[in-house]
Amino acid sequence: MNSASLVRQLIRWSSSGWPGRTNALLCLVLASSVGVILASYETRALYSRLQVEEHVSDNLDSEYERLLLEQSAWAGYHRVDQLAREELQMRSPGQANFVLMRRSARMVSTAAAEGLQE
Repeated sequence: MNSASLVRQLIRWSSSGWPGRTNALLCLVLASSVGVILASYETRALYSRLQVEEHVSDNLDSEYERLLLEQSAWAGYHRVDQLAREELQMRSPGQANFVLMRRSARMVSTAAAEGLQE
């Protein structure tokens, strides 16, 4: 039996009077309600999955912010200065090591002509 003959039999059966039509409508209503139930179940499942993914995203965002704070703490001026002094034994130069350079008038005029003087 193929599908075309099944459709013809269903049409003949449903046209046999009001009980047949009522049964056919009842079957369609039941099929439709099962479809609505499945669609709502799928929607709830997908919404639940969305909530889980948003929670994971929020956790990743907060971890990223924590890592940015940690990075700024590790790269802070005072920490770098302390590491330079303690581990690399770096010191600020003494006054004897400072050399004060003065610009000559020629250099100032050249810089002004080039637009470099502030």
